[in-house]
Amino acid sequence: MSLQGDGHGDVESLDTALACDTQCSADYAQGTSVKLIATAARGSVFDGWQGACEGTEVCELTMDQARNVVAKFSLAANAAPTGTWFKGDTHVHDDHSDDGSAPRQLNKDKAKGNLSLADQIGQAGRTGLDFVPFTDHRTYDQHYDPLWESSSLLLIRGEEANGKPHAIALGGVDSVEQGAMHPDRAQFALVQQSIWDAHSQGAIWSVAHADDGETNADGTPNVNANVQGVNLVEVWNRSKSPDKQMDYAENRWNAGFRFGVAGASDNHFREYWGAPYLNSPGMPVTKVLAKGYNERGILEALRAGYTSLSINPTGPGVSMTTDLKGGGYTAMSGDEVFVPAGTTGHLRIGVQRAAGMDVLLFRMPGKSAGPMKTFKPTRDDETYTVDITAGSQPDWYRVEVRGINVPIPPAAAAMELKAAVSPIFVSPAPVEAKAEIAVPKEDSVADGALRVAGARGDFAGFPDLVTADGVTHVVTEMHGDATSTVVYRRRDAKGVWSDAGQTLSGKGQARFPRVAVRGNDVWVAWEEDAVQVPHRPVINLRHSADGGATWASTDTVRSLEGRAEHPDVAVAASGKPVLAWQEIQADQPFDIMVQEVGTDAQPRNLSRAGKSVDAGVLDDTRSPHYPASVLPNLTVAADGRVAVAWQDNRNDQDPLWTGAAAYGDGSNPDDWQVQVAVRDAAGAWKTPVSLGATDRADRHPDVIFGGNGDLVVAWESKEQEPAGKNIAVLAAVSGDGGATFSAPTVLAAEPTTMSQRPRLGVDKDGSVRVVWFDSRSADWRWRVMTAVYKKPAGWDTGTLLKGSGINTWPVTSGGIIAFASTRNATRLQRDQTQQVFLLSAK
Repeated sequence: MSLQGDGHGDVESLDTALACDTQCSADYAQGTSVKLIATAARGSVFDGWQGACEGTEVCELTMDQARNVVAKFSLAANAAPTGTWFKGDTHVHDDHSDDGSAPRQLNKDKAKGNLSLADQIGQAGRTGLDFVPFTDHRTYDQHYDPLWESSSLLLIRGEEANGKPHAIALGGVDSVEQGAMHPDRAQFALVQQSIWDAHSQGAIWSVAHADDGETNADGTPNVNANVQGVNLVEVWNRSKSPDKQMDYAENRWNAGFRFGVAGASDNHFREYWGAPYLNSPGMPVTKVLAKGYNERGILEALRAGYTSLSINPTGPGVSMTTDLKGGGYTAMSGDEVFVPAGTTGHLRIGVQRAAGMDVLLFRMPGKSAGPMKTFKPTRDDETYTVDITAGSQPDWYRVEVRGINVPIPPAAAAMELKAAVSPIFVSPAPVEAKAEIAVPKEDSVADGALRVAGARGDFAGFPDLVTADGVTHVVTEMHGDATSTVVYRRRDAKGVWSDAGQTLSGKGQARFPRVAVRGNDVWVAWEEDAVQVPHRPVINLRHSADGGATWASTDTVRSLEGRAEHPDVAVAASGKPVLAWQEIQADQPFDIMVQEVGTDAQPRNLSRAGKSVDAGVLDDTRSPHYPASVLPNLTVAADGRVAVAWQDNRNDQDPLWTGAAAYGDGSNPDDWQVQVAVRDAAGAWKTPVSLGATDRADRHPDVIFGGNGDLVVAWESKEQEPAGKNIAVLAAVSGDGGATFSAPTVLAAEPTTMSQRPRLGVDKDGSVRVVWFDSRSADWRWRVMTAVYKKPAGWDTGTLLKGSGINTWPVTSGGIIAFASTRNATRLQRDQTQQVFLLSAK
């Protein structure tokens, strides 16, 4: 088996004997039937088979003689990108931030808030934006507020992460946690691990106000500037100095770092919305060229650096393309172009609404060498063409527009930044960053893991897994340029995949799949948001009665004027699926719902009892209290009992906030506790039991009935500090059906590193296995950890699985582990490759 052509991809046999990206071979018994599948890498096309196969479908062979097969891959043709330019901001605050509105900042947080989510959403709409995130400091709680809702513009999930330096994580599924400094690692290791964590969630990472966090007092880059994999840098944060921020970006580009540019209002104060400050969401504006008006479309455009910045949504605009590879179009701002030295071509610069201003074209090294070309538009729409020749060393070009400012406070007028775009990077081959301090080389072993889903250059993640009767069922979330889909694969007891994977979801943004199996009945649940403006995710369910070979049509279990999210599914004693999910409606908190489909006429609210909900007062945006119950997982015992676990902040003094006017600073993160509710074998739900400590944030629980009937819960726990504290994985066991639990045990304790996102499963012998991802590896990479619980010995000391790549989001069942991995990424920057793999724990 060999691969040919100028493109890239993978060929695998469904029996897993063959797996190669260049050349490989395998021996088979006479008469064996072999099926080969080809997966093109991002930016490549599978052109078909040659040799013993032809066409582009599955290659089927009978091994009655030696066979040679060639798979042809070619690079996708250069074509001008399609899509629409959408206007937004990448960095906006409200009173969920611990340094929220002006009255709070002026009164040491002991004041009423005056900047709600609704206030900022309204202002973003009036400014003319199409999308906006709320990037509150080191919290994700703003997304649990009923005011996180808009029918006029697209809301993007976001957070201003980390203690120092600050950074913007857009598109994450929860907070990116920055732990404590490790005594034996470089200072920026914490930031590097945060970037990898964000990327594992499908999020993008943007450096916030680089002149305050990534630079020394003299403006030179500090140790934090060594991080790899940054997607964007704020070169225009309104609250700081754009000139210093651009100096930082140019320094990093000159050192081989590759990223796009972002603009950020960083707005905290409604008092700045109007004249004379003119600082509201969208000032400056970040315009993105996206293939769809949905969250994934915006995020993928930001990841690519397809950004154009302007002082406001109606201000000057600028764009840049090149034809270095011929054919009229090669690339646009944000792209890398790989061509031999001496290649000639052109830059085409388009400028709108900039008459009388200066258009400056810079080439590496940037401002220190002065502009390569200067233009002075006389019309509202002009295009300039510049001849360029590629050199033998890495290079880049960027354009900005400058015009006279209106100083505040009054002062002598000066030329200020009016518009800018991401660079076009030109080099003979992909460039590796020349960091002053390098990320450690990978320290790993070959683990024999099998690829389940995802092409090179693409994102696959958040797997779920069930093994039953020797058959493995895996579901995965997969991302495209503006899509998020749910894919199912089945591997039989002989280790043969049934096919390359089946897409189960519809046309909406499908996320967080879960799978449950009993006999030939397979159920897959996920959330799917086909609307996005406003966000209206529903809970969908599909059923296969023949072990995953064919699927019935999708059944929408829950749809409401609100959001239904994060489902889990199991099979009840009746043989019917039982689902749990979180949901929110207007003026209501997030609650946990559970429903046995086909038995219960309506879902049951497991979490509302005992909650104190308060709509607050009009003159204090932090006064509403909507305690959140989120992120459920459920399990079913052999005797029919059902258990659901979730995280809940009802006992926090100011749920979803970081303080209150009466006392100032409160807790951040909140006093999250783990709640566990059990339905007994007769069908009666018991009062939920709370696990966790009041001085810690206890989150992200999972729950399982072991082979002996014990109920096991595992979760994360950390001190109530927003950054600088490590997370540990804890577990507790109940031998009385969830009425009481043992004291929590810290699993594989290592106080100097982080342990995140535990998932539980049952091995073939009935023992309980837990998996999580962990930062203790000496090369800083997140790796999968696992530990096993058996009576009477309890938990073992845990094992670090040292397979290559950054390995995250593991799940386990029957002694098998599925996880997301970057092991096939070829660069630490600009390669988002994350695929799902399968591994035996034994």
